[in-house]
Amino acid sequence: MASVKLYIFSGTHYEVGVQQGDAGRLQIREALERIPNYEFVRLMKPSLLPTSLFITLAKRRAERLLKNDVFEYYPKQAKRLSGIADGSETNLSTLFFLQGMELLIGNPSYRLEACSTLAFGPNRTKTGETIVGKNFDYVNVLEPYQLTCETKPKEGYSTLGCKMAPLAGMLDGMNEHGLTVTYNLAYTLDEPRCYAPLSMALQEMLETCKNTAEAAKFIVQTKRGGHDAILTLADAEGNIKTVEITSNHSATSDATGGQVINTNHYKSNEMQGHEIPRNAVFFGKGVSKEDIGVRVHESSERRLKRAQELLKDKEKVDENKIAAILRDHGENNRPSALTICRHHSYASTLRSVIFYPNRKSMKVLYGKPCQNQYDEFKFS
Repeated sequence: MASVKLYIFSGTHYEVGVQQGDAGRLQIREALERIPNYEFVRLMKPSLLPTSLFITLAKRRAERLLKNDVFEYYPKQAKRLSGIADGSETNLSTLFFLQGMELLIGNPSYRLEACSTLAFGPNRTKTGETIVGKNFDYVNVLEPYQLTCETKPKEGYSTLGCKMAPLAGMLDGMNEHGLTVTYNLAYTLDEPRCYAPLSMALQEMLETCKNTAEAAKFIVQTKRGGHDAILTLADAEGNIKTVEITSNHSATSDATGGQVINTNHYKSNEMQGHEIPRNAVFFGKGVSKEDIGVRVHESSERRLKRAQELLKDKEKVDENKIAAILRDHGENNRPSALTICRHHSYASTLRSVIFYPNRKSMKVLYGKPCQNQYDEFKFS
């Protein structure tokens, strides 16, 4: 796969959005052309409703749900979104529809859960620094629409990280102070009262907060929608926290022994009470034959256990050790939907990233970490 390209955007939030929209114009147009043929759209669409009508109605619904919340709670990110629309020559209602995919694709009726994060404080690394590694696992058809960028807004801290081309918000990234966040999907029965995408809240958080303590307070108190999540926060001082959230509930915990491993199920008793039951099984709509009978948390639990096994010796880790875990295919070296480096016909590892908060740099690869090499980026 080709090397990762870094885009640099600067100016007001609207100007940043225009630059992002221009840079991602072909990606956004291609996504819009292909959306009617995507499996997750077919699975969501009522069988008797024409696809074109379904998408038109979905755009209207997305704008109705998201617009007021985004403009009220995240006005700067709303300006960025307006800029993306203008820069990509796409109408704003269509951009709201694309922001809304963060919620729709996360529905366990349409995919198996995935994403694995490893975070290590200075006492756990050979170099005495904080290091965070993350495999981003998502629907395969969205692989071409990834975007790695540095953003230098006139209002707020500069950020460096990864998102999808149409998104105003951040999926995994850091800011100029070294504050780092990764975003793993979770699955609950909680009904959101706010529909502003969580990725926008994370972008706002990185532009506003200097360290893990500030970030955890911000994300717990802010209005947030999108999807339920397990957030891993780390900073250059070696502070690491996990924030487990739904739209309406949250629980925060510190690293144990200077180390955190997060996959896609909650660990706190408080949040487990909101989670889809562990004995729930994927059946029927949106599930391929190879997935029938797979428990909701089976992939998540297996990946967590495997990472724990690979780190049980408690030796200090370095980049090579972290990268080896991120490309791991299990004890028998058989890649599958249940391994840390995920291989699946519907959703796989689309990106892997390693953050260095003290160095203010990150390494990124697109595709599966077992097949590609990392490119390094620093703040300009």
